[in-house]
Amino acid sequence: DFDDEMVSSTEEIFMGEREKVVIADLDRPGSFIIAAWGGRGGRGNFLFSGKGLIPYERMQNRTTPHEGEVSFLELELKLIADAGLVGFPNAGKSSLIAAMSRAQPEIAPYPFTTLHPLIGSIEYRDEYKIKVADVPGLIQGASLGRGRGHDFLRHLERTKVLIYIVDAAGVDGRDPLDDLRSLGHEIAEYQLGEMLNRPALVVANKVDLLSHTEKEEVVNNLEEVAAEIGIMTKHPVVGVSVGVTGEKLSELSRAIRFVVDEYQGSEDRVDVDETEQLQGTSWGS
Repeated sequence: DFDDEMVSSTEEIFMGEREKVVIADLDRPGSFIIAAWGGRGGRGNFLFSGKGLIPYERMQNRTTPHEGEVSFLELELKLIADAGLVGFPNAGKSSLIAAMSRAQPEIAPYPFTTLHPLIGSIEYRDEYKIKVADVPGLIQGASLGRGRGHDFLRHLERTKVLIYIVDAAGVDGRDPLDDLRSLGHEIAEYQLGEMLNRPALVVANKVDLLSHTEKEEVVNNLEEVAAEIGIMTKHPVVGVSVGVTGEKLSELSRAIRFVVDEYQGSEDRVDVDETEQLQGTSWGS
């Protein structure tokens, strides 16, 4: 019975028994996919109505309609931004995006204030703009789906570069070096680890709570850890005080643009290589 089949299929979806297959990734304007073909109508009463007396021979030309296809789809919306902020709760991601853009995220002196992804735009004097995505704080095991980790990490898939931000002062009793290692591990373990190979920037926040010597030591150690775990950064670690003194925010703004420009340059090189490859290809008939 058709109704029984529908119920059975629906139960399988909700119970997670149906295998998930990625049909398409609509990541460009105007891109589309045909998820299911519609049915083909038949020739019957509606076609012949209003035409007076229809000869019996013509009535024999009636055709039976064909049913369309049925597809069960799960749609995922992913944010698109130039840079994505990666950090544990209360590291200062929301304060950073509030200080450098016109976005107004909820900010409080306790973790998990950001419940939904938010995009802010950093504007430069030459009218250049960089969109930055503030993703809710990750926890250990996010790559396995803990703490809605998959829901948050999938938004980072659409970013060009990653900005790792850690609490350099360890206000919540955390170790910034261990935090950076954990963040790199979660990024490396998510999907196939492709995001770990993206251009990146490491930011040490809350350096106003450290002495000059402590600040230099933390920054140097973070650079060593970033190289150790394979974070793809060509820019030195930037130590800032986002929410209090605003220290080094201008330097951070330039660093973010540097990393985004680095990504754009790599994309341009890929396009050139592909063009040269096509030009050098001989197409046979």
